[in-house]
Amino acid sequence: MNNIAWIISWKRLIIFAFCILLVSCGRKAPPVPPGTLRPKAIKDLSYKIIPDGIELKWSVPVRNRDGSPLVRIKGFRLLKAEMPLEEYCEGCPPPFGQFIEVPFDAKPEKARKMVYEDRTVRSGKQYIYKVCTVKGWLNVSDTSNQVSLAWHVLPSAPSGFMVQLTKDGIYLSWQAPSKWTDGRPVDKGLLYRIYRARTGMDKWKTLPGLVDSTGYLDLSAKKRARYQYKVAAVLPYHGTEIEGLCTPETTVQPTDIIPSAAPVGLVAVWSADGVELFWQEETESDISGYIVYRKGPDELIDKLNNRPLPVSRFLDRTILPSGLYSYWITAVDKADPPNESPLSDIAVVEVVKEKP
Repeated sequence: MNNIAWIISWKRLIIFAFCILLVSCGRKAPPVPPGTLRPKAIKDLSYKIIPDGIELKWSVPVRNRDGSPLVRIKGFRLLKAEMPLEEYCEGCPPPFGQFIEVPFDAKPEKARKMVYEDRTVRSGKQYIYKVCTVKGWLNVSDTSNQVSLAWHVLPSAPSGFMVQLTKDGIYLSWQAPSKWTDGRPVDKGLLYRIYRARTGMDKWKTLPGLVDSTGYLDLSAKKRARYQYKVAAVLPYHGTEIEGLCTPETTVQPTDIIPSAAPVGLVAVWSADGVELFWQEETESDISGYIVYRKGPDELIDKLNNRPLPVSRFLDRTILPSGLYSYWITAVDKADPPNESPLSDIAVVEVVKEKP
C-alpha cells in the first residue's frame, strides 16, 4: 500500500514539473519549417486592351508575408472567368475555370513586372482575372486584386488626321473610322482620345476628357514649342473603354501667324505744328504698337516710324509742300516675328501753305 501511494505521489510530481516547464517555455508554437512562408499577395494587377486580346500586368513580389526576402518563385497561377455579357452579375462569385500556369524563370528582384497576353477572348464576353504567386508545391500566395472588363474588337485608326494653326490655338481634325480591326463596318458610336507630346520627348500625355466630335481646338499649347499629336477612337462598351488604333503622329510648332484686326477711327488734322493723327486704341492684349504711313501728291509712300508707337496718336512734324496727303496706320502684335495688321481706313488731309 505504501508502494502504491509512493508511485502516485511520484507521478503527480512528474506531471507538476512538466507543467511548470511547459508554462515557462517562451516558444508557444513549433518553429516554421524553411520554405513554408507564403509570398505576399499581388495588389496591382491591371489590364490593357490590345488588338488581339488583353494584356495583363502585375508587379513581381519580392517579399514573403512576414517581410523576409522572397528568394525564388516557381511561377504564377492566373484565374480567368468568362461569361456572356447578359449573364454577368457584378458582385456574384465569378465562375473561374481551370487556372492558367504562367512559368517564371528569373529571380524575383531581377524582374519588376510580369506581362501576360490572353489572346483567347471574344467580343460580347465579360472577363474577370485574378493572379497568385506559386512559390513551390502547396505554397501559393493569396489571390490578387480582381480586374473585370468587357471585350470587343478594336476600332480602326481615324483617317484624314490634320493639324492647323489658328489665332486661338491648334485645331485638330480627323474622320471617324468606318471599320473595326476585323474588317466589319462600325455599327456603334465612338468617342476620341487625343495624345500630345513634346517633340523629342517620348512622354505622351492624354488631353483631358474624351471628345465626342471629329475636331478639337487645343488651347493649352505653348508658343515656340514643337508638339506631336495622335488620336484614337474609343468605344464605351459595358463599362469598359475599348481604345482603338492611333493615327500616325503629326508634328506642329505653334506660332502666332494671325495678325490683329486693322485699327479704326483714324482722323487726320492739319495745324501749324504739323499733321496730327488720332485713332481708336486697340484692346487686344498682344498689340505692341502702331505703324504710320503717308502718301503725298507725288504718290510716294513713306513709313513714318520704324518702332511701333505705344499710343494711339501721332504728330507728323515734316515740313510738307501744299497738297493732299493720305495717312493710314497698322497694328503690330508681340509675336516673333511680329505680324502686321491690314491697313486702317485712309484719312486725307489738305496742307495749304500761305503765300508770302
